[in-house]
Amino acid sequence: MLRRIAEPTSRVILIGLGILFALSACSSTPELPKGMVGRVGKYDYSPSIIETGNVRQVWWCGLDRNPADSSQVSDAILYESIDVSSGQATSPVTVLAETPGTWDSLYVCNPKVIGGIFRNPLGNGVTYKYALYYVGINKTSNNNIGVAFSQDGIRWEKYPDPVILAASPSGYGVGQPAPYNSDRQSAITLFYEDSYPTTHHLKASSSDGVHFTMDGAITQSGLDPGCPGDWGDIAFDSKTGYWYALFNRALRDPATTGGVAERGQLGVEMYRIPSGSLLSGDVPWELVTTVDTNVTGFESNFIGGLVHDSYGNLNIGSYPTIKMYVSVSDPQPGWDASPKDAGASAEPPTWDIAPAEWIPNRGPLALTRYTNAGTDVVTIGWVSPSAKFQKQQTVGHLFASPQAGATIRLFACVRGKMDYFVSLDGACEGERIVGTNGFLYSHPDAQQKLVPLYRCATSRSHFVSQDPRCDGQQNDGLMGYALP
Repeated sequence: MLRRIAEPTSRVILIGLGILFALSACSSTPELPKGMVGRVGKYDYSPSIIETGNVRQVWWCGLDRNPADSSQVSDAILYESIDVSSGQATSPVTVLAETPGTWDSLYVCNPKVIGGIFRNPLGNGVTYKYALYYVGINKTSNNNIGVAFSQDGIRWEKYPDPVILAASPSGYGVGQPAPYNSDRQSAITLFYEDSYPTTHHLKASSSDGVHFTMDGAITQSGLDPGCPGDWGDIAFDSKTGYWYALFNRALRDPATTGGVAERGQLGVEMYRIPSGSLLSGDVPWELVTTVDTNVTGFESNFIGGLVHDSYGNLNIGSYPTIKMYVSVSDPQPGWDASPKDAGASAEPPTWDIAPAEWIPNRGPLALTRYTNAGTDVVTIGWVSPSAKFQKQQTVGHLFASPQAGATIRLFACVRGKMDYFVSLDGACEGERIVGTNGFLYSHPDAQQKLVPLYRCATSRSHFVSQDPRCDGQQNDGLMGYALP
């Protein structure tokens, strides 16, 4: 897999944070959970998705043999198409790999595909329908970004040189390209990640899809400190004028996963920003929702891709619902897994790609207490179907993103194997972070009927209650205020 500074996702329908994590759509591999993309036992991640009518085309990075060099088994670009009306999908096929003796001879990965009319970009007189931007590297260079062209999305011809070069030999180089076609011809805006001197994102533009001019750096204003800068994708909502982007949360501290250094982040956060503020930051990024372990149950949830039309617009299908695919580690670790076992469940051979969606204006999220013979869990999201949890009560309702007055993030955490608890500390008080439950009010609001939420402790675990006496148990403190 490509070098990165800090890198290396019984299935149920999960509704939470305005996300429908729907493992019910379509799959080309019977052994995978229905709705997922990828292959059993090989890593598959970093998706690119175009939807046209009922056809959803998916490209991604995965482990496979290089057709040009049978001795090389490493990163390659794979493809399948899905009929979203019938759920039928083609089998995954390798469509792009390394070219021996060139700038991308060691690895290729992180594909992003855009449609258009690309006239003679390779000097061979051919007009192409698709451009694929990808990251490549050889044994002596840093990561650079290249492009290949195709008439069908399957057979590709590479431009011989990188189109975006790393600014420094230090760090990761450049990667995670995300193109947008502004004129439905060949005027490409390319967003990408640069690790030097710290991780940030840049915007470049081209009239032919090959020769780019730098436009500037994308603002980081409004991004949560828990998102250190890595992202998976960006696409445009042409109706509202907002850019939407999927940023990775930070990696878990190995001290909280039994010394296992996880290579996929615990979650992705979707942000949006008005087009006019993308570089200036006059209006900051706004958090929309989160997909993480707390929502999905998967240990890793990272490098997502937005489902868009051929040109990078989100206004398709079920819009204003925004669909995405997230790289995940599958299956979920046991609900009572040790920190080390949970961390080990996210190793690259487990990586596949799962669909999710965000439904705007869905309403607050129910924070619910569950209990079984061993522990209590309070969550807005996933509960293991094999753990025999019984619902006790809904203790309040939280917002999926910061609202006026409700800006306190309530984290989901676990100590050891089974002591699940909530916390206001983004580091989960030194324990393993599960994810985000939602956002609370820090004080009572005279305009709203709010209820206090207390963290409570028993001899076996923690729970949440509106009762300051904690139902006769220990009161660990006031977390904040929520809708009833």
